[in-house]
Amino acid sequence: MVGTVEVRRAADRGVLPGVPGVDSRHSFSFGAHLEPGNTHHGVLLAHHEDRIAPGAGYDDHPHRDTEIVTWVLDGTLVHADDAGRTAFVTPGSVQRLSAGRGVVHSERNAADDELHLVQMWLLPDEAGTEPVHEVVDVAEALHDGGWVPVAGPAGRSVGAGLGIADAVLHVARPPAGRELALPVASHLHVFVARGEVGLDGAELHAGDTARLVESPATGLRAHTDAEVLVWEMASDLLGEGVR
Repeated sequence: MVGTVEVRRAADRGVLPGVPGVDSRHSFSFGAHLEPGNTHHGVLLAHHEDRIAPGAGYDDHPHRDTEIVTWVLDGTLVHADDAGRTAFVTPGSVQRLSAGRGVVHSERNAADDELHLVQMWLLPDEAGTEPVHEVVDVAEALHDGGWVPVAGPAGRSVGAGLGIADAVLHVARPPAGRELALPVASHLHVFVARGEVGLDGAELHAGDTARLVESPATGLRAHTDAEVLVWEMASDLLGEGVR
């Protein structure tokens, strides 16, 4: 198979309408944003970048059999669910919700400033499991600017767990001029959360993504101080959809 690198720009993402105080930009077909042929990459089902005004957010809503990973860039997110759990997620911490057989939760901006976050959904290896929620602080590990595996299966993450054997989320905050080798996997999803980076001859800016399949591209270079999220995945969905 010939490797590919597909760059998708921030301005080309779909916008989720109808939630007051929420500006939600979607990388894949989702909800009212229908884009046939753009339903997933690897085992990544959804990838949203949200900016949420103070007091705004998502009221109680259900999930099942979905792995949901949330990374906060600025502000404070408060999570509350039907198991009585309440948690606050801030920059440098990662939230994992394994919905399993079913969970109802809400997510809101708990502070006086804008909340800026990235949320990612994946298909778990097993259906009908016990729901799991956790928030793990990984700020200390991010200080050297290299990749940190913030969510993944047991033994492959310094942060949150994940009910998927072959998917790992890496985050790095490289300073300007730093070069980082990309993880090696059949599918990579690169998201530039902040700054500007170079990848395989392309210039990527905040909000841009790159989807790599068996790609020969081996690394990226930070042109400014940056923050980058990379999903390392060893398989594809074969057409399964979002639940």
